[in-house]
Amino acid sequence: MYETDAIDAQLLTDLPLNARQRSTPDTAAKVDVIPGTIRIDKLESSGVIEGYETRIDYGRLGFLSVLFVCTILPDGYESISQKVGQLSAVTRTRINHSGSHSFHVVAIANCQSQPAAIQNDLAGFDINVEAVSLINSEERLQFLGFGSTEEATHDKP
Repeated sequence: MYETDAIDAQLLTDLPLNARQRSTPDTAAKVDVIPGTIRIDKLESSGVIEGYETRIDYGRLGFLSVLFVCTILPDGYESISQKVGQLSAVTRTRINHSGSHSFHVVAIANCQSQPAAIQNDLAGFDINVEAVSLINSEERLQFLGFGSTEEATHDKP
């Protein structure tokens, strides 16, 4: 496990919201250190920062974002996720290790009828689709819990 300090915590708090606009001097100013103290390369090489992604507003392009809430057998998690990821409309999969709806798939549809076709494709992988819903919007929020204890996090209102 990677141990973070106040500098790492501030960087990890700022980056997810806008990595492209975030600068090392901005983060350094927040924790009152010189920019050379910011060790983003250390966070990247240790695997804490896995990469950077571009978020696309598919709705502005006329597409529909669709969430499929599914159930799969636990022994098939990784192989199913890889297979589903090869479908051209799928942009994200999520494996949940608790509850009965253990697999989430986000796909992009270009018309109202395409979610049914995607659902058929998922059924071909022995996936039981429990619910299908259109994603209206998604907002990224800052995680502010770096450096705090679990007890302190739970005590906040």
